Amino acid sequence: MHIKFKILCAAAVAAAPFFLFAKDPFAGFYEGKILGAKSYPLEHSPEVYGRVVKDGDTYKFDLLSAVFARSESHCSASGLAAKDGKIELKNTAGANLKGEITPEGIKASGELNGNKVELSLRRMDVKSPTLGLEAPAGAVVLFDGKDMSQWVQAYDGSPCAWDLKDGAMVSKPLSVDGKRRDGTIRSKGKFGAFRMHLEFKIPPSGSGNSGVYVGPYEIQVFNSFGREGSWYDCGSIYRQHPPKVNASLEPEAWQTYDIEYRPAQFDGGRLISHPTFTVYHNGVRIHNADPAYYDTRLHPAQGAKYAHKLANWPIELQDHGDPVSYRNIWIQNL
Repeated sequence: MHIKFKILCAAAVAAAPFFLFAKDPFAGFYEGKILGAKSYPLEHSPEVYGRVVKDGDTYKFDLLSAVFARSESHCSASGLAAKDGKIELKNTAGANLKGEITPEGIKASGELNGNKVELSLRRMDVKSPTLGLEAPAGAVVLFDGKDMSQWVQAYDGSPCAWDLKDGAMVSKPLSVDGKRRDGTIRSKGKFGAFRMHLEFKIPPSGSGNSGVYVGPYEIQVFNSFGREGSWYDCGSIYRQHPPKVNASLEPEAWQTYDIEYRPAQFDGGRLISHPTFTVYHNGVRIHNADPAYYDTRLHPAQGAKYAHKLANWPIELQDHGDPVSYRNIWIQNL
């Protein structure tokens, strides 16, 4: 699926009121060109992307040929500090670049493989092509921005107690008799083969740990922006299959999952095929009919003995302590 890139112009940034900037002013993607490079591939393909990741109190920078593609990093820097509304870009590994990062763009110059280069990038606002996708006729709407009645607390079956804020459900622990309990919620309905759409937003602090469960099988939700994309990162079939690429956006950006689930198949009680997931994360296919070999809450050694069930399953949205937001959730039975 094609990824749409929307450029956030500097004038719009300057004019926006402060309260709109819930996400970090620097973290995200930048695009533009590096001119003067004489080595492959930049000599013939000068179009590049910058990625700025918040790392505690500092920032990391990478210069990439592409996003969502496991691209090589042509140069990188870490431990960069923000001061007076900008970040000084320096001490870059792989190239001797010096310049600055602002919320509007990146300007730098220096040397790459002995050749003088100029880097000019502008800020991007990357949006999933399925953001805001409407439920088709006949779909089961699990959350429309207002009504949480299709969900109950998984802990005790009580009504969903998550916060409702700006058209989103926000995860939080459950309080029972003054004690903190698991706040995971579960759909009232159960489903077999389906296509599902949902949108989620990782908070600006913490790990953003959550998950989308189909019965015992989890698609991980996590703050994985700028990470390699391991078997426990965002989009993974948890601890079984890492995403094909890391398609994560920065915290506080709305992201999408489009999931097609096919249940396990049996012949007279004998398992003939595992349940499978095809998953698009922000419009990028990260799983293609990948099997869930066992309950994702189990370790691999335990999973070897797992017996799949012939059953329809509810959907669960995990509470793991971080206030992750969800909206626009619907399922189309297949």
